Amino acid sequence: MFYSSTQRKFWTFSSEEELRKLRCQTNQNILQRHEASGKDCSKLLTPDEELMVCQYYHNRLREFCVKFQPPMPKSVMASASSYFKRVYLQNSVMEHHPKIIMLTCVYMACKVEEFNVSIMQFVGNIRARSEERERAVDVILNNELQLLQLLNFHLTVHNPIRPLEGFLIDMKTRHRSADEVEKLRRFAEEYLDKSFLSDACLLFPPSQVALAALWHSGNNVGMDVLSYVHQCLSKNGDGTDQSLLLSQMKKVQEVVGHVPQLDASLVEVAKSKLAAVGSLEVTHDSQGTKRRLGTDQQGKQAGKRKAKQAKSEQGDGGLLTLSSLE
Repeated sequence: MFYSSTQRKFWTFSSEEELRKLRCQTNQNILQRHEASGKDCSKLLTPDEELMVCQYYHNRLREFCVKFQPPMPKSVMASASSYFKRVYLQNSVMEHHPKIIMLTCVYMACKVEEFNVSIMQFVGNIRARSEERERAVDVILNNELQLLQLLNFHLTVHNPIRPLEGFLIDMKTRHRSADEVEKLRRFAEEYLDKSFLSDACLLFPPSQVALAALWHSGNNVGMDVLSYVHQCLSKNGDGTDQSLLLSQMKKVQEVVGHVPQLDASLVEVAKSKLAAVGSLEVTHDSQGTKRRLGTDQQGKQAGKRKAKQAKSEQGDGGLLTLSSLE
């Protein structure tokens, strides 16, 4: 249950301002670390640039999940999105490159949500050369434990997909005909898809996000969803609970409705700065020691093969040249 979960205790926050402060503090920690070591801090990403890079790769995460074969349950995308959001609340893209974290989050979510795909099936969805896929296997598997640590081993995600289905069933049972209620489904599911790109999963219980999705859908199809809230979900019958729910639903819609549109030119600038920082080459394990990614794989490769890979990687500043994720 959500109200006794680690999600509510550790990963649900009071406001967008609290999230902003956490992200700014994470960025400030990197800045202080660089200053203490005497490194040049002028090329580090700002908090806004970090958020922009996260949003860019979050969009790529969603596209990867939508195009995945065999078709991926939406619960996998919801969990992967939550993992990705959680990681970058207290960690910087300059420590852990989001392309690696993105792919590892999706693979981890496949396991947790019991979507049974092998690692070879998984990387088969990456449009890249065979050697890049081989390296992707090593990188994803090598970073699974690190992702677990970054998430504090909190893997259970309560998403709004099941609450939405529950509300639809309840409405059919107690409020309206099945045919009428089914008209709400398409717009409500589209709204949930959009909510995964927002910070709603860090701010609201999943049931409130599901209700906001129903309300949004009702406005699109001309159905009074608030009458269902008042008649079937209000405990006191005096409108008190309805007012509280309505207030929360409005807040959800504000958060989901303000997912920013990314400026492609600014994103490219931020990605270039990230490539210059070189976060992809070094990560930190739980003891704070540094290790090179893909060392074992590199040790197996001959000089020409490594040179070709290095040349192909320079264009994106990333470990994998993934045309489907550019």
